[in-house]
Amino acid sequence: MTQVIVPTLGQTNLDVTIEKWFKNVGDTVKEGEPLYELSSEKLTQEIEAPVSGTLTKIYKQVGETAANGDLLAEIE
Repeated sequence: MTQVIVPTLGQTNLDVTIEKWFKNVGDTVKEGEPLYELSSEKLTQEIEAPVSGTLTKIYKQVGETAANGDLLAEIE
């Protein structure tokens, strides 16, 4: 199992908002394809899946905020 965490964006610890999930629980994901989109005060960015597998759990839903290093999802 691989944990999907909020990446560090830039040099500061910014809270981010989950804007969109491109996959649903149970969907197959491929390493490098867009998995979710997040935004902060300064940017909106698509984040790629770190590994290939099945998205088994989403911990943060669209509209929720998270900090660097927070657990967002799991891929098995």
